[in-house]
Amino acid sequence: MAEANAAAEGDAAAAPAAAPVPPPEREAAPLPKVLVLGDENLLFTSGLQEVYANYEFTAASALSRQNMEVYNFDPSPPQLCGRMRYMVDPVRIGKHFKQHEFDALILFLPGLSFTVPRELGTADRPLFAYRTHLFVFHVIRHAKLVLKPEAKLHLVWPEEAGLMTSPCGAAGIEMPNLMNFCGCKPTAADFEYSKLDEGWFMPFIFGEVPQETPEWLRRLQMLTYTIDKNPIAVPLSVALLLHPDVGFVTIKDPSTTPTAPPPPGSTLRASLIHEAMARRSRLKEIFGGKEMSGDAAADAYGLVSEPVEEDTLLSIPMEIFMTSFDDIPHISHMLKFQVIEDQPQLSVANLDMLDPRLPTRIARPPPPKGANGVRKRGRDDDEWGGMKFYCSLTKICTMTPDRMRLHMNGDLYKRLAASTKGWEDSGEKTELIALLAEAEQLDQQQKQSKKANAKAKPKARR
Repeated sequence: MAEANAAAEGDAAAAPAAAPVPPPEREAAPLPKVLVLGDENLLFTSGLQEVYANYEFTAASALSRQNMEVYNFDPSPPQLCGRMRYMVDPVRIGKHFKQHEFDALILFLPGLSFTVPRELGTADRPLFAYRTHLFVFHVIRHAKLVLKPEAKLHLVWPEEAGLMTSPCGAAGIEMPNLMNFCGCKPTAADFEYSKLDEGWFMPFIFGEVPQETPEWLRRLQMLTYTIDKNPIAVPLSVALLLHPDVGFVTIKDPSTTPTAPPPPGSTLRASLIHEAMARRSRLKEIFGGKEMSGDAAADAYGLVSEPVEEDTLLSIPMEIFMTSFDDIPHISHMLKFQVIEDQPQLSVANLDMLDPRLPTRIARPPPPKGANGVRKRGRDDDEWGGMKFYCSLTKICTMTPDRMRLHMNGDLYKRLAASTKGWEDSGEKTELIALLAEAEQLDQQQKQSKKANAKAKPKARR
């Protein structure tokens, strides 16, 4: 027994000691996620990923894979490892990505990649600056859905001297001031454009890819801002032209009488209703007829105060009031943001705005009903400035039936008709079509009568 125990002890001493169990490896911290908007061919984002490997960049392009291949751009750059999205509407990115997914947003030459609308003509007009400001405003507004609370915004933009010599230099674009207007405050820059090689910079400019970089784009800056996640405060004069259901927008300096304004976080529609109620007595004086305003014509001046200078970036320039309806039938026609002609329509941004030249900015009561409950088509044309034809879907008036037909063939009407349930079979549309047909038939009869009279006159002379 003693010998057996000794042998066992000897075997145990000879056996090697058990290897220590290594501690479990800690998972690497996730890299900050950065979303890039405006880099339509994915080149700039790929260059950033090459230089800044400690970030995870995702590119969102409005173009399709086929669009990029036509222009000989790689639709799947290896640097991005599949982190790209195609056919993304830049003003509705909340529909393409998860909420609070990104740590930062990079706006790459925002507004400059799109073609200049035919209705606008050239990029050196104040209307082009307004169009660019409005686009960036809506991008920042909607981007708050996909950004984390402490997210940053980075702006890739030409230096001021270069911008002044660009085709849009005379338009008056004030991008740094717009950032401040939208609640973005400057902070230390996280990225440097100079670290990228020149081969990573071949952007779409006004719908085209230049063979070589224009001189005004050779010096760029990458500015960094913090983002205020609160709603963007806009003057009442601006809010009245926006769609009342847009999010992350509130009215600056709201009326405090006769009741307190809606609490923070309320919809823009609720704020507009509050402002209308605060001006109810004044509105009655203006639109209530002679029994309210007396014999003298009511003056609407002061009903909506003009914004201070730093708040006018989203105010429509006076140029629109000197532009005929033949050049721009409706302001929404120039608020279509398209990179190339063959771009998928679902990724083309269309911004809804009221045209300040039209009388439909003021809500009118529905026309009175007849004895059988059917609305009467007749109304006083003078009340509408001679515009006889009214589309209740888009709230647009026209003076002639052919202009209304043209409007009904436009993008705004088609988009609203597709998204409005029951419009195609509604009485309003049936009434409008009947009114147009009646006017067109009358116009045709008048033309035939004129031709008949023209033929009859020579015979009378004989």
